[in-house]
Amino acid sequence: MNGPRILVTASRDRAVPEYLAALRGAGAAPRRVQPGDAARAALGAAAGVLLSGGIDVDPAAYRAPASHFVTETEPERDVLEIDVLRAAREQGLPVLCVCRGLQIANVAFGGTLIADVAHHLGGAATVSHDVGEPDQHDGWRIVPEHVVTVETDSALARIAGTTKLATNAAHHQAVDRCADDLRVVARTADGIVEALEARFGTPFWLAIQWHPESTYATDPASRAIFTSFVDAARANAR
Repeated sequence: MNGPRILVTASRDRAVPEYLAALRGAGAAPRRVQPGDAARAALGAAAGVLLSGGIDVDPAAYRAPASHFVTETEPERDVLEIDVLRAAREQGLPVLCVCRGLQIANVAFGGTLIADVAHHLGGAATVSHDVGEPDQHDGWRIVPEHVVTVETDSALARIAGTTKLATNAAHHQAVDRCADDLRVVARTADGIVEALEARFGTPFWLAIQWHPESTYATDPASRAIFTSFVDAARANAR
């Protein structure tokens, strides 16, 4: 199909059909890459990059000790995505990061992560952040109680057309210390970071903790996120 080429990172041998469908729906031509692929070289023909969700980020990636809350990691993917994010910044490519994508983006630019949200919040937890079914990897639906408050002066607020978003929620890690080159633009009521934007110059850079690819067909804000990203990639490809 015609349209801007978008690289989509994913774990080795893991299908990401919802991301590809949402990108195609927004008019893009996605290409999936995984650890072992020459992703940096592929950026030469790409107009944008999407980091998909998936398994936990290895604490070693942000120089933290091992945690018993983190039981499945893919260090090769961490290395791949950190490299891709830094290269995309150098090349001025539009970037969209989803769930784990937000977490590795924060790590890539010097931030750290909470190993387990429920343990971190303890009695202060007021929102459920992991409401997916066990072993579920797609099809997450919006949870009405999981409301994200968005900064009024953010690109996300402009794209979504609101500062209050009900989203889905399927994560147990989250941002701890935000990287200096990034900015927190959305949180839930209990303080968990739900969206980041870049402080550096970029045509489009957004990282979100929820899964808009799962609600692309039914939720206007989800479609708006993908449309804005692909429009930026299209303009970048000219």
